[in-house]
Amino acid sequence: MTSAFLSGGVLAVSYGFVPAVSQAPNTLLVREWRTTYSRGVAASPAIAMISALSYTYLSYNLLHTAYHDMAQIYALAALVTGSIVPYTLVFMRSVNGKLNHKVQDSKELDRSEEMNESKAQKGEHTDELLGWWSILNAGRGFLPFIGACLGIYASVR
Repeated sequence: MTSAFLSGGVLAVSYGFVPAVSQAPNTLLVREWRTTYSRGVAASPAIAMISALSYTYLSYNLLHTAYHDMAQIYALAALVTGSIVPYTLVFMRSVNGKLNHKVQDSKELDRSEEMNESKAQKGEHTDELLGWWSILNAGRGFLPFIGACLGIYASVR
């Protein structure tokens, strides 16, 4: 199931990548975050839509049969899985923008230089932003997980 695959990939970033990269200096940290973020932006929406369309197809084909209750579950799986895109746009836009701004700031520095965050407000330090991003990203990763669980439930019901 593509939704389970997507969920695993998204959650691996929050629970594997972020703790590991948090040990790096901020200049390197934001650059590594940007690389991972760019790969996610390139792949995740397409995977989510493929999964949501698959669930929609199953739902549509079962809608006017004796299995119409399964059709509703597949439709819900499609909705939940596809909601990863609006979730990202609504809940993660701000922190993504702030981290991308840090990436731009880091480009002005040599790889060995560290970003000066002495004037950053509480909640605006790179490690705080990345921590909040990781929490939001984990929430985002649970959406396709729920979709996968619904899809499995409908399949074995």
